[in-house]
Amino acid sequence: MTIALVLSTAISLTFLGGALLISKEINKFKQLYESRINVSVFLCSKSAVGAAGSTCKASVTGPQTNALRTQLSSDPMIKSFTYISQAEATKRGEQLLGKALVQEAGTDVFPASFTLKLTDVKKDYVTVAEKYSKAAGVDSVQNQSEQLNVILNLFSSARFATQIMAFIVGICAVVLMANTIQVAAAQRRNETGIMRLVGASRLMTQLPFIIEAVIAALAGGVIAMFMMWAGVFYTLDHVFGDQVKAHVLPSLDGNDIILAGGVGLLAGIVLAALTAWSTLRLLVRL
Repeated sequence: MTIALVLSTAISLTFLGGALLISKEINKFKQLYESRINVSVFLCSKSAVGAAGSTCKASVTGPQTNALRTQLSSDPMIKSFTYISQAEATKRGEQLLGKALVQEAGTDVFPASFTLKLTDVKKDYVTVAEKYSKAAGVDSVQNQSEQLNVILNLFSSARFATQIMAFIVGICAVVLMANTIQVAAAQRRNETGIMRLVGASRLMTQLPFIIEAVIAALAGGVIAMFMMWAGVFYTLDHVFGDQVKAHVLPSLDGNDIILAGGVGLLAGIVLAALTAWSTLRLLVRL
């Protein structure tokens, strides 16, 4: 039963540490991409004219492009911008999708665009989008943070599920710990009775059981830390290794695992001591 207690504690602390590591990954992901978020202003191309969802009535002209460039240069909400011509966009599409596929689809599917870096994308995006989506020659305005929020929502869902699992397994660990202590106290009733007869205080008779519970939580915490390290190694260094090396996903280092494992270990020790003390005080009278 002691082994079951150690394992259930390890599983509970692994889920708790996993939730902390996912929170850390979310924070690193936000820091990584918030500085990279841009707003794209796509200009009208031939293929956009008359297409579903497009307001383009004609392809963008040179004067319209120059007028937009002048307007962007004087806009205080725009920190900097880059113009990407249709030829350059097509070349990037060929590098990404392959030349044969792009030629089959037609070069007009890659419109010219302006890539904007806003001073405060969260505050100014709506105003910028309304302002430039109605400008002559503009097809649409897109904010990359919308795609980023989709990914962050997936991370948050995984973190919430992990927290729920940690809570459920934690309750099971507490119940199992209380049951284990009651059984151990019943098996050692003669020893504790002798201790009481020779003058030992109630706390002295309870202390060995509390120490055993703490040691079990300590062992479970160490196992949990190893399982967290294995999970990070398998997930980020193996499954998503290429994305981490390309800096698409941030990595978690040893300090992150030690911090999450340390918090879980401390919580496990405190919970074990409180569970043992309350069980001996309320359910077992030594």
